[in-house]
Amino acid sequence: MIGIILALASGSILLALFATTMINKQLMKSNISHFLNNSKGDTLFKINNFFTSLGREHQVGLKNKLIDAGIYNSQLAKFYLPIKFGTLVAALLLIVLSSGELENKIVVGTVTLISILLIPDGLLALRKKHIIAKTSRQLPYMLDMMAVCIQTGMTIESSLSYLSNELDDFDRDLCYHIRKTSDGAKVQSLEKALFDLSERLPTHEVRSFTLTLIQNLQYGTSISNVLSDLAEDMRKMHVLGMEEKIGKLSAKMSVPLILLIMFPIVILILAPGMMQLSLDVAG
Repeated sequence: MIGIILALASGSILLALFATTMINKQLMKSNISHFLNNSKGDTLFKINNFFTSLGREHQVGLKNKLIDAGIYNSQLAKFYLPIKFGTLVAALLLIVLSSGELENKIVVGTVTLISILLIPDGLLALRKKHIIAKTSRQLPYMLDMMAVCIQTGMTIESSLSYLSNELDDFDRDLCYHIRKTSDGAKVQSLEKALFDLSERLPTHEVRSFTLTLIQNLQYGTSISNVLSDLAEDMRKMHVLGMEEKIGKLSAKMSVPLILLIMFPIVILILAPGMMQLSLDVAG
């Protein structure tokens, strides 16, 4: 049943992507003819408006959730709920039409309902945590490159704009956040853009980076050497965190060692005597 649900979900996603591509192509042609011929709505406009209207009030939150999970295609937000509930309806119809007892159908339907409603959001949340942790690990390398840019005479804004293009091959997620910070600094102030960055990536490393740049903006302190020292401190913190995890590994391994090794050894030691005792009692 799980395989059937996964197959339905995969088929729904592929069908939605194919339909999106075809609708966008035909919609572009229809837009041109619509404005040239001054004609009123057709089927493609109605289909597009239908998908857009589903969960319209939640699309901003869904878009932010997908972006936090590393999915930067904003057009997928309006198809998230239709794919989700379409898969749910198809799976429930398949369960209802299948042969089996009513109690089993209720149990399988309940499990399917909970799985389809909760698993996608849970996967997005796990993906968000992974991206935040990965971006924080890659941040020291970006600080070294930014320190070099500032030493060559660039300003903070120009260095962020330069790194927003150069970091694409290094780390796509880090590049996106730096590009968004650079664009935000152009529209708003750099301090507000850095504050938004610390909210999108709520880690100690990003908070230290943003506070360092804000301190430079407010007091005009030297920044290149500070960024290099901050990158080195972050690397040391990562090494200390890894050593701490290695130190905890021995304590965590004690539980499976006790369950999988000590108990079988005790049984092997006591089993011959217990068997001989039972034979003596029986005899």
